[in-house]
Amino acid sequence: MADTRKLDAALDALLDDGSLSADQADLVRTQYESTEDLGDSRKSILAEIAGYLGGAFVVIAVTIVTARQWEAFTQLQRGILFGALAIALFALGLFVGTSTAVKSRLAGLLFVLAAASTTGTLAIFDPNRSTPTISFLAGTAVAMIGYYIVKTFVGHVVLFGYIFITGIMALSDLIPDGAAMSLFVGGYLLALGGAWVYFSYRTYLDGILGYFFGGGTLFIGTQVLFFQTERLISYLSMVAVAGATAWLYLRVHAWPLVLTAVLTTTVGVGEFVAQTLGGSLGAALGLFAAGAALVTSSLLALRNKRENPVEAVEIEQ
Repeated sequence: MADTRKLDAALDALLDDGSLSADQADLVRTQYESTEDLGDSRKSILAEIAGYLGGAFVVIAVTIVTARQWEAFTQLQRGILFGALAIALFALGLFVGTSTAVKSRLAGLLFVLAAASTTGTLAIFDPNRSTPTISFLAGTAVAMIGYYIVKTFVGHVVLFGYIFITGIMALSDLIPDGAAMSLFVGGYLLALGGAWVYFSYRTYLDGILGYFFGGGTLFIGTQVLFFQTERLISYLSMVAVAGATAWLYLRVHAWPLVLTAVLTTTVGVGEFVAQTLGGSLGAALGLFAAGAALVTSSLLALRNKRENPVEAVEIEQ
């Protein structure tokens, strides 16, 4: 507080003698307020570490106590225990808030733990525990709300994992006899991967991590279709995935996209050759296709990067 008063007095004096303009004084004041003191930064880091360690100790202690008494608890008591823990963790995450980077990371971790506790709560009350789709749906909803409140690395990973697993579980419940199961799973993975790439492109998700998850899921989807369905569908999906990710790479230059394009092209060409030519020259053609895709994408990206500054200068003029 005293430092702020001294700064205001100094800025007022400089304003009075004309050394600074009002805008410059406001800029200095804003920069001063946004600059974190080194001592405060260290204290924040230590406080964050202490919070994580304290939380880990509490979880371990609660686990030990409940493990000894778990069999004595009724199903209702177990559900209430997990439910209360989920509510407490989510409320604590809201209380911590997102005003600083440290608080945001801590709140994101609390929301993730709340999602896991919610899944456990519903799993206890779910009579059909062999397919706990409802439990994972509830956990997915909490993870999604938590990620909407604060976007963190851990929250992103957990949210994707929940959606990935929950979707496959839902398909297993809807198609219990397994008829055309692989076709639906492959289609779901392609839809999920495409959505994740799109949301990353729209900056709703973290770019590199989102493209990595989305591209990886797209590739897995093409392989599920190849091994379990008609070959024509899998080939078309590979062409679409490779083309779309290569085109998007030219716009955003994110390495997971070109990796997806090259990997899909390499594996797709090898699989096509193996099925049509009995594997003859499959490795060579796959390597050639991958190299051609990588070189072409790199050349186009470099050309696009050179052209953009020229367009920007023309617009400014």
